[in-house]
Amino acid sequence: MKKLKTVIIVFAIFSLFGFKNEKSSVILQKNEKHSIPADFSFVINSGGNDSYNSKYTSFYRLYLEGEKTIKVELTKDEKEKIYSFIMKINFFKMPVKFQPKGIISVGNPSFTESIVIHANGKKKFVSYHTGYTNDLNDQKAKPFLDLYKMIWDILYKKKEIIALPESDQYYE
Repeated sequence: MKKLKTVIIVFAIFSLFGFKNEKSSVILQKNEKHSIPADFSFVINSGGNDSYNSKYTSFYRLYLEGEKTIKVELTKDEKEKIYSFIMKINFFKMPVKFQPKGIISVGNPSFTESIVIHANGKKKFVSYHTGYTNDLNDQKAKPFLDLYKMIWDILYKKKEIIALPESDQYYE
């Protein structure tokens, strides 16, 4: 009888606190969506003609005669996709600048591509120089470059940007 009471108590405790299933917690982590902080915003700059500031919903394009600014809103889903990827790649732990070591290839024209993220009271700037790199640096910068490409892919599909004339600035 004493054993039966012990079994019932143990079962009751597990029932109250649940069974920890590692497999289900791994699945939850994979599909977990990060909630976007109220202060989340970003600035992305191509280092050439285009930049975007999500806080002000402003897209900027340089022309020989000056800069043109238009309003471009991101949807909640687009912001969630960007923020989730930022968290996935540990953006806040990246170096400020991806700098190559060893043999370096120099390209022309070259640009400093950058992203600044504001979230949870933190600000993080990360940049990558397209004309001053090597294979190892490109490999280390891949998560940053994937984020950079993802954001521009989202933005360049916006009808407001599609309707904007291409920049007349050229780099050699």
